[in-house]
Amino acid sequence: MTVYGYVRVSTAEQNVERQIAKMRGMGIDGDALFVDRCSGKDMDRPEWARLMSAIGGGDRIVVDSLDRLGRSYDLVTAEWKRITREVGCDISCLDLEFMDSAAMRAMGDVGKVVEDMMLSLLSYVAEAERKKNLQRQAEGIAIAKAAGKYKGGAPKRHDPALMAEAERALAEEGKSAAARVLGVGRVTIYRMIEDGRLGNGAA
Repeated sequence: MTVYGYVRVSTAEQNVERQIAKMRGMGIDGDALFVDRCSGKDMDRPEWARLMSAIGGGDRIVVDSLDRLGRSYDLVTAEWKRITREVGCDISCLDLEFMDSAAMRAMGDVGKVVEDMMLSLLSYVAEAERKKNLQRQAEGIAIAKAAGKYKGGAPKRHDPALMAEAERALAEEGKSAAARVLGVGRVTIYRMIEDGRLGNGAA
């Protein structure tokens, strides 16, 4: 059995050290530790994909909290069940001791029902929090614009030929290749995909 740690923050600017310190305190480090710096709105994340290719039956994934898996109710519940029930890899959340798929399984049918209920509730709360944060952000921008204090600008536009090359690199080699073509970071590529400037290529 291998114990893996998964750490995620939403942007490259956010600090991952608190989560990493927790993992290292449990002896999880090196090749067993996977760190993503991208949104939790979907499961299209490079380190998550690498982790999924590494896990097998009898392994365990440790996360700091359920919302580190993601903030989409449907995606988190579906992914949890796929990993724990189809792959046979357990998941545990450090901030909620009862959110441990192995402990739930040991309770038999009752544990499965409890797991489904808690997973649904916590995933819903995570998604609701994400929506609330987005609404607050939009309201804050609107207020700043009305006051003439909004500093945001239009997204940077690249040369069409360069964009075409980035599209090819994204489709054939992934986001890192597209980032190299444009001379930007991976976070910018995620933003460009989200706002439609780039197509959604492979991770």
